[in-house]
Formats: sequence, structure tokens, C-alpha cells
Amino acid sequence: MNNYINEMISRKHELETAIDRANQYIAKAPGGSIRTTICEGRTYFYRVTKETGHQGKYLPKTHQDMITKLIQKEYSKAFLKEATKELSMIDNFLKRHATVPPEHAIDKLHKNKIQFAKPYLYTDEEIGRLWEQEPYQISDYKIEERVYPTNKGENVRTKSEAAIANMYYEMGIPYRYECALKLANGKIKFPDFTILDTRKRRIIYHEHMGKLDDDGYRKKNLIKLSDYRKSGIYTGKNLILTFEGVGNPFNINELKKNTAEMFH
Repeated sequence: MNNYINEMISRKHELETAIDRANQYIAKAPGGSIRTTICEGRTYFYRVTKETGHQGKYLPKTHQDMITKLIQKEYSKAFLKEATKELSMIDNFLKRHATVPPEHAIDKLHKNKIQFAKPYLYTDEEIGRLWEQEPYQISDYKIEERVYPTNKGENVRTKSEAAIANMYYEMGIPYRYECALKLANGKIKFPDFTILDTRKRRIIYHEHMGKLDDDGYRKKNLIKLSDYRKSGIYTGKNLILTFEGVGNPFNINELKKNTAEMFH
């Protein structure tokens, strides 16, 4: 129900914006309306005003701009009729059903009591915070190579990984760095990032391949991706892949844009 209410609120804002645009257009539109007739397969347009009466004044093709504006005005009025009707229905629905989500019921307690209560349902933010606090097995491979600090207070191996970690941190997306993952074949892998999509309650893995010019590195990662796929982990489902190499620099802004769309 909460998701449905959120969708209704989003639709309400969308309608209000569109209604405002339609009203602004009508306020600036030329006076009168448009009448059309068809004769021998050709359409003729007439501008109808109080002065012209119902017949209207013929508008030749040279008055295309006026024709367009009057037709847009007519459409705007038709749109407003239906949009305001839907908006009214949404407002009535929200008045009857919009309540405080049960995930936030704990906020009704005094702050000194909250720590003693165990929630039955958690908000997305709380789910993410608890998940990040859970202990997990982290890779112990060449720990000395983790020399780049992140905003979360950990160290990673490369500047690009630091940029990715900081991006997830700033976007409020929970992640684990080099968390152990047991595959279907029994192998243990350590994806660069394990991400929790709190809204959909799903795990996503992110591998950043920063040495594509290295043949050995490339072959090793191709085998890893094959193992991932056999375990149901692949791009388009639950795996994010980013790359960089000579002549192909890593673009953090592009990743940020794609991530925002994915977690919308």
C-alpha cells in the first residue's frame, strides 16, 4: 500500500505541473477557437470569435502559426478537463488512505524509549544501515595495496575505486568493499563492490576492470565473468561492469548518471 501511495503522490505532482503548464498556455493563447471543414479531401481552417460568429474567418496556409496555437489551445482545454478530474480522484484517495507508514511508527515513541523497541518493519535507510554494520569476510589479498582512502573511512586499491566508493557513499547507497562471494562452483570471489538496493531488497555486484590493456588481467577477468554467469550473476540483471585502459579513461559522471537511473 505504501508503494501505491507513493506512486499516487508522484502522479499528483506530475499532474499539477502539467496542469500549470496548460493553464499558462491558455492564458497566453490568442482569442477564439478553431473550426475545420473538409472539402474534396482538403482541410480548411477557420478562426471563430465573437465578431465572426460560428462560421469563423478563413485562415490560409500562411497563418500556420495561428492555426497551431488555436489547436494547442483546444487540446489544452481538453487536457485540463481530464487532468483535473484525475487529480481530484487522487486527492480524495490520499485523504482516505494516506497514513504514517508503519515503518515510521517507532518515531511516535519518546527518543529515550526508541533504543528499547525492536521494529517489526524497517525503513529502506535502516535496512541499509543494518546491512552495512553486519560483519563480513573481506579479501586479505595484498592488503598493503589498499592505499586510497574513501569518505566512508576505509582504504581501496585504486583512485577509480575510491571515486566509485565515494559516489555510492554520497548517493546513500549501501556497499561492501571486496566482500566474499561463494559461487555455484564453490569458488570464493571478492567483487570490488557488493551493493544493496534497499528499495527492491536485492544485491548487486560491481566489478571495475582497470587494466584492460594487460592480457593476463583481461583473461583472468573473463574467466571470472564466466563463473559469475553460471551463478546467475550477469549484466542487465545484477552485475555492473566499468572499465578503463589506455585511451579509455574512467568516467565517474557517466556511472553516477546510470546509477541514479538504476536506483530510481
